[in-house]
Amino acid sequence: MLGEVISIGDELSSGQRLDTNTQWLSQRLAEVGVSVLRHTTIADDLDACVAAFRNAAQSCQVIVVTGGLGPTEDDLTRQALAAAFHRELELDTDSLTKIQRMFEERGREMPASNRVQAMFPSGSAVVPNDYGTAPGIDLPVNDNQCRFFALPGVPAEMKQMWEQTVVSSLDAFVNKTGQSAGALHFHTMKAFGIGESDVELRLPGLISRDRDPKVGITVSRATITLRIAGRADSDESFAKLIAPTVAEIENGLGDLLFGTGNDRLETVVAQHLLSQQTSVATLEIGGASFLGDCLANVLGKSDDNYRGGLCFRNVDQADNYLRKFASLRNQSTERPNAATLSQTAEYWTDLCTAVREHFDADYGLVVAGYPGETEMASSNGTFPVNIALASDSGAHHETRNLGGHPDVLPSRIAKFGLDALRRFSK
Repeated sequence: MLGEVISIGDELSSGQRLDTNTQWLSQRLAEVGVSVLRHTTIADDLDACVAAFRNAAQSCQVIVVTGGLGPTEDDLTRQALAAAFHRELELDTDSLTKIQRMFEERGREMPASNRVQAMFPSGSAVVPNDYGTAPGIDLPVNDNQCRFFALPGVPAEMKQMWEQTVVSSLDAFVNKTGQSAGALHFHTMKAFGIGESDVELRLPGLISRDRDPKVGITVSRATITLRIAGRADSDESFAKLIAPTVAEIENGLGDLLFGTGNDRLETVVAQHLLSQQTSVATLEIGGASFLGDCLANVLGKSDDNYRGGLCFRNVDQADNYLRKFASLRNQSTERPNAATLSQTAEYWTDLCTAVREHFDADYGLVVAGYPGETEMASSNGTFPVNIALASDSGAHHETRNLGGHPDVLPSRIAKFGLDALRRFSK
């Protein structure tokens, strides 16, 4: 069964207000077995609303409309529904009495304009609103093969009316038409260190639109999310349905996968440190210190797991730190210049080892190569990034060439550091 969510209001179509109702309603529709085909946003225009309602009724069986049920001249949903399906607007006296009572309880006389809120297209049912003056409309069309639910745009009122009345009516409608294939369930898997196109190369056919369950791939700030969607009568049957797809993804992506559901890379790393009762210290070089801030935020104020961090603007400053640290350990401070040393893996492993010992941490993590704002603004290319990790079992170093939008690149670089800690601290 297909559905559409239609949001009405100049404030939405002009971008003056964010439409959160559509997201919430789409999630609720999926829960009762309705696949949302389309989201539509319309200004307060009668002809546009009429056209949108007729178009929706041709392709969908469930249409949920929010907004346009107020008492003012620009609230046109009920008029548009009546015009779209050639219905008369009729007064519901019970609704009118309830609206009048609401005004009386607030010590006010009901304005004449509010009378329109008790008008309903013929053949429709009232969706009660216990907290506002705008009752909703439940209108069957196309010989009862299609159902419109019009609800207020106020989120609190809309959600209460959905839970109290609409969901049970809609569930009965879906089951009566015989088009229910179970509720739509979702399972998400998270990966890092790979692009969308590379996922398709590793897993050919994964996102084919004719497969069941379906898989969608999205990317946000360098994190890949694979969303598996399928219909099932229960969580257990859904788990059985998706098991082969989950196994296919696990086999194809392997260690690139780091979590499921709402997991974030930084929280996964933090949970790993907490469960192992291990600690990390960081050193960052460049125009940012995203890594230290991130770990401090997810691990809290205690130094049990995040011992602290250092941030230097350039390699020379980091090298001075290394010299002082070597002096404290009565080691030789005779060294080539920093620019020469920074080309070697040994330099970076020395640096992360020094950080580890300095902070008495289980892991010393170095991320170097954050470009400054000027560098990012003047270049559309990539920047060399050095990542080094030391532990009591040895040290690891890797160099990556990373690029991206200036708003994303610094956090992307920090995530590669976090991912190195995740991979090599297992």
